[in-house]
Amino acid sequence: MRQSPSYSPRHRSKRIACRQCRQAKLRCEVSTGGAIPCSRCRRLGYDCQLDTAFQRVNRRERLEELEKEVQHLRSSVSTLPATPQQPLPSIPTPSESYSTDTSLVENDSSGAPGGLLVPALPPLPVAQTPVHPLPPPPQRPPPPPWLPGVSSTGSRSLEFLHLRGDQINILFTIFFHRYHPYVPVLDPAIAPDQYYARSALLFWTIILVASRRYTDEPGLYVTLTAPVKKLLWDTIANPPHTWHVVQSILLVSLWPFPTSSLSSDITSILVSTAQTIAVRMGLHRPEAIQDFSRTKRRLNGEEMAEVARTWATCYIAAQTITTIDGQLGVTSDWMIDRLCDREGTGMIPTSLKQQLLISRFSARIGQFMSGHPQGPTGLPRPGEVMSLLALLEREYAELVSSLTGQISEEHKILLNGIGLQLYVFYLLEDTDSDTRKRGLLRAYSIAIESITIINHLEALTETMAFGPVSYFRVISIAAMFILKLSYSNLGPFLDLETGKRAFNSAIMLTRRISIEDNDLPGRTSKILTQLWSAQARGGQRDKGPGLRLKTRLAASLLHDSIWAWREQFGGQMSGTTTPSGAVPHEGSGVDGLTLEDVVDAELLALLPFSFEGDEMLTAPGGC
Repeated sequence: MRQSPSYSPRHRSKRIACRQCRQAKLRCEVSTGGAIPCSRCRRLGYDCQLDTAFQRVNRRERLEELEKEVQHLRSSVSTLPATPQQPLPSIPTPSESYSTDTSLVENDSSGAPGGLLVPALPPLPVAQTPVHPLPPPPQRPPPPPWLPGVSSTGSRSLEFLHLRGDQINILFTIFFHRYHPYVPVLDPAIAPDQYYARSALLFWTIILVASRRYTDEPGLYVTLTAPVKKLLWDTIANPPHTWHVVQSILLVSLWPFPTSSLSSDITSILVSTAQTIAVRMGLHRPEAIQDFSRTKRRLNGEEMAEVARTWATCYIAAQTITTIDGQLGVTSDWMIDRLCDREGTGMIPTSLKQQLLISRFSARIGQFMSGHPQGPTGLPRPGEVMSLLALLEREYAELVSSLTGQISEEHKILLNGIGLQLYVFYLLEDTDSDTRKRGLLRAYSIAIESITIINHLEALTETMAFGPVSYFRVISIAAMFILKLSYSNLGPFLDLETGKRAFNSAIMLTRRISIEDNDLPGRTSKILTQLWSAQARGGQRDKGPGLRLKTRLAASLLHDSIWAWREQFGGQMSGTTTPSGAVPHEGSGVDGLTLEDVVDAELLALLPFSFEGDEMLTAPGGC
């Protein structure tokens, strides 16, 4: 029987797709009646167009044509008369943005970038602890020989992504000028090709971090994330490893992959993996590194310095992430103590040494306040808490005094952060003593001071945009301290108006950290907004501040606040059971308030949950 023409392959209907999806050979939702632009074009910022006459471009042939065109243009340019070489645009680093006469509380926006976050807010006063003037910035070192226009860098490909040499040079420049000064673990003088020869993973990790805010190609970071993550896990799964693998893991731990949920965040897994690899390789004992190797070897001076930087950064990253996660941090060891003492002077950069001192004290707080077997929280007995906190406060004051006049404003933020970490334990104590009240009032002042410094630095160097996750941790705990204390019986002793302005600044700064829609910083800013609104409507100012969740050490304040949000807005009601046993309930707010009473409709549309009937369903894998 002859086949009907309607079923003949040559008469099969042509699938509809936009130009971008057709070029990439991907299924386009337009073919099923979807809206224009399609979701892929919206996500990547492409111009979504339908063109039935569009023909795919062979990329290999197109690249060959472009290379010929570039060669032709170069030959044309070489025949022109020489013109003076324009200097490369200078990208400010944190240390170059200071001067000894800079006032922290100046609110002159004339020199600030157009994107200043909170221009309408009056200046926040600095709290009692002063921020000391910084020494004059060091002279900029000569530009590395691999900078754009100076030398040739080879092009590289990762899966379907291809980067030219000039693009790689620009991204390396961005990384070493905007990101690397915060945690100087690598050598900026090494060329991109040398980094690639040492470790393809480290090379692509540098590119990934640099592309987080690469405006010339906004979709590059999204495109790179999946292949770099795959390369990372493949490398971890195939030992033996080098210390360059450890460096790669540390970079993606300090500038983590975006995620919308704490439960799906892999940063703590990665940083513990980096620490395990480092110890197995003997990076914590560099003089005896052959004891951890199959072959005899001794490190030369450059290798010894690189290993010291790597192990110090590993300790800093591990302590930062475990503190955020509310787990017991890594303990100090002989090499860490050596790097912190005078004997270690010159082994690591001063910036790294100061962060190491701060991280070591953070670990000491965790050791003092955990591991007590009297109850499930692991905290000391009620009568012992105040004595231990008084001892730690004295040590903290000594650390602040020893660093006074030496540290940058960035490190001042980190120093304030471990102060807030210490003062969280006052919230875990149920007494109503004057000592506890004074400790919490000091925490309020430090929280406002921290937000003030960050707000100032953001206007100068965009610290929140380019800094590591450590600053997100400090701004989050500072904001939650202000929220917790403002709506308590300590309110009459606080400058509530200043605290409110600082809290508003914290919300805006947290949004600045966000690099992807609905990632953790973005969701945190929404959660803070909702919690403040809920407290303003139904807060109880006659009760002392405290926490119900007490098992996460210094992170108990963060996780207690998240559980308060889950109960009020996430469909999980509080009760006699533990948080993990909470059950969904109908979408009600606080004290009979509905969600619409507390949050405006525009913000409600952004929330990570939806309504079905009368039930409010939380997003999968929510905070």
